[in-house]
Amino acid sequence: MKEFDFTKPDIDFTKYLIDLSEPLKEIPPMFSIGGSPVFSRGEISMITGKAKSRKSFLITLLASRMLDEDLNLKILLIDTEQNKIRVAKSAKRIHKLLEWDEDKNNDRLKVCAMRELTAQERLEITLSLIEKLKPDFIFIDGCRDLIIDFNSLSESSDLIQKLMSYSTRYNCHICSVLHENPMSDKTRGHLGTEFVNKIETALRVVANGNVSTVSGSYTKNKSFDDFHFCVNESGLPEYCEPEEKPKNNDRLKSLFNELLPTTCCLSYSDLRERVIQKTEKAKQTAERYIKDAVNDGIIIKNAAGLYYSFLNNESNATKDEILPF
Repeated sequence: MKEFDFTKPDIDFTKYLIDLSEPLKEIPPMFSIGGSPVFSRGEISMITGKAKSRKSFLITLLASRMLDEDLNLKILLIDTEQNKIRVAKSAKRIHKLLEWDEDKNNDRLKVCAMRELTAQERLEITLSLIEKLKPDFIFIDGCRDLIIDFNSLSESSDLIQKLMSYSTRYNCHICSVLHENPMSDKTRGHLGTEFVNKIETALRVVANGNVSTVSGSYTKNKSFDDFHFCVNESGLPEYCEPEEKPKNNDRLKSLFNELLPTTCCLSYSDLRERVIQKTEKAKQTAERYIKDAVNDGIIIKNAAGLYYSFLNNESNATKDEILPF
């Protein structure tokens, strides 16, 4: 390997030196979640998730919100996976959310479909678009398609180096979408591993039925709370509350019906010991079972501190009325 010659007069290395005498200037975030910076200029980030977790819908939601919050912002959206019709539909969703004319282009949003191109062609056009359009923010939906082998350490490193260089040179932010491995939450190949080492933020999308949950799996900045979105009847993503999973407490009901038959009351320690003997679980687990059963109204603690089964009481009275002792 050829050694780097620092003595060459045409190499100005001083611009890479840190001058602590200069005042530090905080870089204002381009986008924040709950007051926590997520995307900043001169940085790269990624969105991860398994197939069908609605990663592309998240891009639609984020892009529309950023364009709405900053009227001077320009976004470039590159899709390497879907055909032109699907990509056009995604662009129209952003227009709908912003109440823009769906049938007219807007200079603040440029969308490009590259499915039919080779990996080298996709990368060359992506870099050329950044150079010529100079967008503030770039989404690359399908970043692994910019290289041939996402398990190649050299290809992965070269791609990420180019993205970091362009984000710095053009003072923009580049957010790439990567798929997770089917059997784990890790991003695929060396490309995913290299991204984790370089990014400012990693957003992870997990589909839970009709709702997708977005979490900050990694961030250089302050962490933020998860948020949730769904796709409404109009086919547009919107923020929502998480879906509540129905509790399956049949086992708890069966357990405490057997341990606390009608007219039987037990102290906490006696009940805990019975749970341990019956389930062969540890003390801590038995205590959790008791706590969950109380919270679910399966058993009741009376004024004397004794526990009995509400379900086994044949009276039609309410919980407040059935308080022995």
